[in-house]
Amino acid sequence: GGQPTRPFLDALARLTLPAAVTEADRLVWTGNSVAVQREMIARAAVARGADLLAMIDDDIVAPPDALVRLVEALEADPDAALAGALYYSRDSARPMAVTRWNSRDTTSAGIPAYAGDRVTLVDGIGFGCVVVRVDALRALAQPYFSAHVYVDERSRVVRQCDEDYLFCERLRAAGRRVLLHAGVRAGHYDRARETTAPERWESDAETDRLRMIVLQDGETRLVPFDDTVPRAAERQEPFETMILYAALDDA
Repeated sequence: GGQPTRPFLDALARLTLPAAVTEADRLVWTGNSVAVQREMIARAAVARGADLLAMIDDDIVAPPDALVRLVEALEADPDAALAGALYYSRDSARPMAVTRWNSRDTTSAGIPAYAGDRVTLVDGIGFGCVVVRVDALRALAQPYFSAHVYVDERSRVVRQCDEDYLFCERLRAAGRRVLLHAGVRAGHYDRARETTAPERWESDAETDRLRMIVLQDGETRLVPFDDTVPRAAERQEPFETMILYAALDDA
Protein backbone atom coordinates (compact mmCIF):
# COMPACT_ATOMS: atom_id res chain seq x y z
CA GLY A 1 0.00 0.00 0.00
CA GLY A 2 3.02 2.32 0.03
CA GLN A 3 3.35 2.57 3.81
CA PRO A 4 5.58 -0.34 4.83
CA THR A 5 5.51 -1.25 8.49
CA ARG A 6 8.62 -1.09 10.68
CA PRO A 7 8.53 -4.85 11.46
CA PHE A 8 8.41 -5.53 7.70
CA LEU A 9 11.38 -3.26 7.03
CA ASP A 10 13.41 -4.78 9.87
CA ALA A 11 12.69 -8.29 8.56
CA LEU A 12 13.49 -7.25 4.99
CA ALA A 13 16.93 -6.05 6.07
CA ARG A 14 17.69 -9.51 7.52
CA LEU A 15 16.54 -11.53 4.49
CA THR A 16 19.15 -13.80 2.91
CA LEU A 17 19.18 -14.43 -0.83
CA PRO A 18 19.77 -17.96 -2.13
CA ALA A 19 23.39 -18.58 -3.07
CA ALA A 20 22.45 -19.21 -6.70
CA VAL A 21 20.89 -15.75 -7.07
CA THR A 22 23.39 -13.50 -8.84
CA GLU A 23 21.21 -10.44 -9.37
CA ALA A 24 18.08 -9.07 -7.69
CA ASP A 25 15.88 -6.03 -8.30
CA ARG A 26 13.30 -4.52 -5.97
CA LEU A 27 10.05 -3.14 -7.36
CA VAL A 28 7.26 -1.43 -5.43
CA TRP A 29 3.81 -0.55 -6.72
CA THR A 30 1.46 1.44 -4.48
CA GLY A 31 -2.28 1.98 -4.64
CA ASN A 32 -5.57 0.47 -3.51
CA SER A 33 -5.97 -2.39 -6.01
CA VAL A 34 -3.79 -5.28 -4.88
CA ALA A 35 -4.61 -7.45 -7.89
CA VAL A 36 -3.41 -4.76 -10.34
CA GLN A 37 -0.35 -4.00 -8.22
CA ARG A 38 0.60 -7.68 -8.35
CA GLU A 39 -0.13 -7.68 -12.08
CA MET A 40 2.28 -4.81 -12.74
CA ILE A 41 5.00 -6.50 -10.72
CA ALA A 42 4.48 -9.81 -12.52
CA ARG A 43 4.63 -8.12 -15.93
CA ALA A 44 7.87 -6.39 -14.95
CA ALA A 45 9.41 -9.72 -13.90
CA VAL A 46 8.52 -11.23 -17.28
CA ALA A 47 9.78 -8.19 -19.20
CA ARG A 48 13.10 -8.16 -17.33
CA GLY A 49 13.75 -11.83 -18.07
CA ALA A 50 13.75 -12.85 -14.40
CA ASP A 51 13.82 -16.49 -13.37
CA LEU A 52 12.07 -16.04 -10.02
CA LEU A 53 9.66 -13.50 -8.57
CA ALA A 54 9.37 -13.03 -4.82
CA MET A 55 6.42 -11.11 -3.40
CA ILE A 56 6.43 -10.02 0.24
CA ASP A 57 3.60 -7.79 1.46
CA ASP A 58 4.55 -4.73 3.49
CA ASP A 59 2.88 -6.01 6.67
CA ILE A 60 4.61 -9.40 6.65
CA VAL A 61 7.47 -10.26 9.01
CA ALA A 62 9.41 -12.92 7.11
CA PRO A 63 12.14 -15.06 8.71
CA PRO A 64 15.68 -14.42 7.41
CA ASP A 65 15.85 -17.72 5.49
CA ALA A 66 12.39 -17.45 3.93
CA LEU A 67 13.52 -16.97 0.33
CA VAL A 68 16.24 -19.60 0.61
CA ARG A 69 13.82 -22.25 1.84
CA LEU A 70 11.02 -21.36 -0.58
CA VAL A 71 13.41 -21.56 -3.54
CA GLU A 72 14.66 -24.93 -2.25
CA ALA A 73 11.06 -26.17 -2.20
CA LEU A 74 10.61 -25.11 -5.83
CA GLU A 75 13.86 -26.73 -6.88
CA ALA A 76 12.73 -30.01 -5.32
CA ASP A 77 9.47 -30.03 -7.33
CA PRO A 78 9.88 -29.23 -11.05
CA ASP A 79 6.09 -29.09 -11.52
CA ALA A 80 5.61 -26.49 -8.79
CA ALA A 81 4.95 -22.94 -10.00
CA LEU A 82 5.08 -21.25 -6.62
CA ALA A 83 5.90 -21.85 -2.97
CA GLY A 84 4.61 -19.76 -0.10
CA ALA A 85 5.23 -19.22 3.58
CA LEU A 86 2.81 -20.11 6.35
CA TYR A 87 1.15 -17.05 7.88
CA TYR A 88 -2.19 -16.21 9.45
CA SER A 89 -4.86 -13.58 8.96
CA ARG A 90 -4.21 -10.45 11.03
CA ASP A 91 -6.86 -11.53 13.57
CA SER A 92 -5.08 -14.91 14.00
CA ALA A 93 -8.34 -16.65 12.99
CA ARG A 94 -6.95 -18.80 10.17
CA PRO A 95 -3.84 -19.72 8.20
CA MET A 96 -3.76 -18.19 4.73
CA ALA A 97 -3.85 -21.39 2.70
CA VAL A 98 -6.73 -23.39 1.25
CA THR A 99 -7.63 -26.76 -0.20
CA ARG A 100 -10.84 -27.77 -2.03
CA TRP A 101 -11.04 -24.12 -3.17
CA ASN A 102 -13.31 -23.30 -6.09
CA SER A 103 -13.75 -19.78 -7.41
CA ARG A 104 -17.38 -20.51 -8.32
CA ASP A 105 -18.23 -21.36 -4.69
CA THR A 106 -15.56 -20.34 -2.19
CA THR A 107 -17.57 -21.81 0.72
CA SER A 108 -16.34 -25.24 -0.38
CA ALA A 109 -12.80 -24.53 0.85
CA GLY A 110 -11.02 -26.12 3.76
CA ILE A 111 -7.77 -25.50 5.60
CA PRO A 112 -5.13 -28.01 4.44
CA ALA A 113 -3.29 -30.27 6.85
CA TYR A 114 0.30 -29.19 7.54
CA ALA A 115 2.92 -29.78 10.21
CA GLY A 116 6.54 -29.10 11.12
CA ASP A 117 8.82 -28.33 8.18
CA ARG A 118 6.68 -30.25 5.70
CA VAL A 119 6.06 -28.89 2.21
CA THR A 120 2.39 -29.47 1.38
CA LEU A 121 0.50 -29.39 -1.89
CA VAL A 122 -2.41 -26.91 -1.62
CA ASP A 123 -5.04 -25.35 -3.87
CA GLY A 124 -4.23 -21.78 -2.93
CA ILE A 125 -1.98 -19.75 -0.71
CA GLY A 126 -1.95 -16.16 0.48
CA PHE A 127 0.64 -14.04 -1.31
CA GLY A 128 2.06 -12.46 1.83
CA CYS A 129 5.40 -14.20 1.20
CA VAL A 130 5.77 -16.29 -1.97
CA VAL A 131 8.28 -17.17 -4.68
CA VAL A 132 6.95 -17.73 -8.20
CA ARG A 133 8.67 -19.31 -11.19
CA VAL A 134 8.51 -16.66 -13.91
CA ASP A 135 8.30 -19.34 -16.60
CA ALA A 136 4.89 -20.21 -15.14
CA LEU A 137 3.84 -16.60 -15.75
CA ARG A 138 5.15 -16.66 -19.30
CA ALA A 139 2.96 -19.68 -20.04
CA LEU A 140 -0.18 -17.71 -19.12
CA ALA A 141 -1.98 -15.01 -21.09
CA GLN A 142 -2.15 -11.52 -19.61
CA PRO A 143 -3.68 -10.34 -17.40
CA TYR A 144 -2.22 -12.85 -14.96
CA PHE A 145 -4.31 -11.73 -11.98
CA SER A 146 -8.00 -11.20 -11.35
CA ALA A 147 -9.98 -10.60 -8.18
CA HIS A 148 -13.21 -11.08 -6.34
CA VAL A 149 -14.92 -8.05 -4.82
CA TYR A 150 -16.49 -8.97 -1.49
CA VAL A 151 -19.69 -7.05 -0.68
CA ASP A 152 -21.13 -7.01 2.84
CA GLU A 153 -24.55 -5.42 2.41
CA ARG A 154 -25.28 -5.29 6.14
CA SER A 155 -22.21 -3.24 7.06
CA ARG A 156 -21.93 -1.58 3.63
CA VAL A 157 -18.31 -2.63 3.25
CA VAL A 158 -16.69 -3.53 -0.07
CA ARG A 159 -13.20 -4.99 -0.42
CA GLN A 160 -11.12 -6.66 -3.08
CA CYS A 161 -9.97 -10.20 -2.29
CA ASP A 162 -8.87 -13.62 -3.56
CA GLU A 163 -6.45 -12.38 -6.22
CA ASP A 164 -3.89 -14.84 -4.83
CA TYR A 165 -6.23 -17.85 -4.73
CA LEU A 166 -7.56 -17.06 -8.21
CA PHE A 167 -4.01 -16.94 -9.57
CA CYS A 168 -3.27 -20.28 -7.93
CA GLU A 169 -6.40 -21.69 -9.55
CA ARG A 170 -5.10 -20.59 -12.97
CA LEU A 171 -1.79 -22.29 -12.31
CA ARG A 172 -3.49 -25.53 -11.29
CA ALA A 173 -5.65 -25.44 -14.41
CA ALA A 174 -2.41 -25.20 -16.41
CA GLY A 175 -1.08 -28.33 -14.71
CA ARG A 176 1.25 -26.62 -12.25
CA ARG A 177 1.49 -27.21 -8.50
CA VAL A 178 1.16 -24.81 -5.54
CA LEU A 179 3.19 -25.43 -2.39
CA LEU A 180 2.84 -24.38 1.24
CA HIS A 181 6.10 -24.55 3.20
CA ALA A 182 4.98 -25.01 6.80
CA GLY A 183 8.55 -24.55 8.04
CA VAL A 184 8.71 -20.97 6.72
CA ARG A 185 6.62 -19.15 9.30
CA ALA A 186 5.97 -15.45 8.87
CA GLY A 187 4.25 -12.94 11.12
CA HIS A 188 1.39 -10.75 9.91
CA TYR A 189 1.51 -7.27 11.43
CA ASP A 190 -1.69 -5.40 12.28
CA ARG A 191 -1.09 -1.65 11.88
CA ALA A 192 -4.16 -0.65 13.89
CA ARG A 193 -3.48 -2.84 16.92
CA GLU A 194 0.32 -2.91 16.56
CA THR A 195 0.33 -6.68 17.08
CA THR A 196 1.69 -9.57 15.04
CA ALA A 197 -0.37 -12.65 14.16
CA PRO A 198 -0.63 -15.41 15.01
CA GLU A 199 -0.93 -14.84 18.72
CA ARG A 200 0.54 -18.33 19.05
CA TRP A 201 1.65 -20.94 16.55
CA GLU A 202 -0.64 -23.94 16.60
CA SER A 203 0.80 -27.36 17.45
CA ASP A 204 1.24 -30.10 14.86
CA ALA A 205 -1.54 -32.03 16.58
CA GLU A 206 -3.90 -29.14 15.81
CA THR A 207 -2.78 -28.47 12.24
CA ASP A 208 -2.04 -31.92 10.83
CA ARG A 209 -5.64 -32.56 9.74
CA LEU A 210 -8.10 -31.12 7.26
CA ARG A 211 -10.09 -28.32 8.91
CA MET A 212 -12.73 -25.75 8.15
CA ILE A 213 -13.78 -22.34 9.47
CA VAL A 214 -17.10 -22.12 11.28
CA LEU A 215 -18.96 -19.41 13.14
CA GLN A 216 -19.83 -20.45 16.70
CA ASP A 217 -21.36 -18.07 19.24
CA GLY A 218 -20.33 -15.10 17.11
CA GLU A 219 -16.68 -16.21 16.83
CA THR A 220 -14.82 -17.93 14.01
CA ARG A 221 -13.24 -21.25 14.91
CA LEU A 222 -11.17 -23.90 13.16
CA VAL A 223 -12.68 -27.37 13.52
CA PRO A 224 -12.19 -30.77 11.79
CA PHE A 225 -13.65 -30.70 8.29
CA ASP A 226 -17.20 -32.02 8.02
CA ASP A 227 -18.95 -31.97 4.65
CA THR A 228 -22.34 -32.39 6.31
CA VAL A 229 -22.19 -28.99 8.03
CA PRO A 230 -24.43 -26.49 6.19
CA ARG A 231 -22.51 -23.87 4.22
CA ALA A 232 -23.42 -20.22 3.83
CA ALA A 233 -25.16 -19.38 0.58
CA GLU A 234 -22.80 -17.53 -1.75
CA ARG A 235 -24.25 -15.22 -4.40
CA GLN A 236 -21.95 -14.22 -7.23
CA GLU A 237 -22.48 -11.58 -9.88
CA PRO A 238 -20.15 -10.62 -12.77
CA PHE A 239 -18.74 -7.10 -12.52
CA GLU A 240 -16.72 -5.76 -15.43
CA THR A 241 -13.65 -3.66 -14.80
CA MET A 242 -10.81 -2.21 -16.89
CA ILE A 243 -7.19 -1.13 -16.36
CA LEU A 244 -6.89 2.54 -17.33
CA TYR A 245 -3.34 3.83 -17.82
CA ALA A 246 -2.24 7.38 -17.07
CA ALA A 247 -1.16 9.34 -20.15
CA LEU A 248 2.62 9.45 -20.57
CA ASP A 249 4.37 12.80 -20.99
CA ASP A 250 6.34 12.63 -24.24
CA ALA A 251 8.04 15.97 -23.66
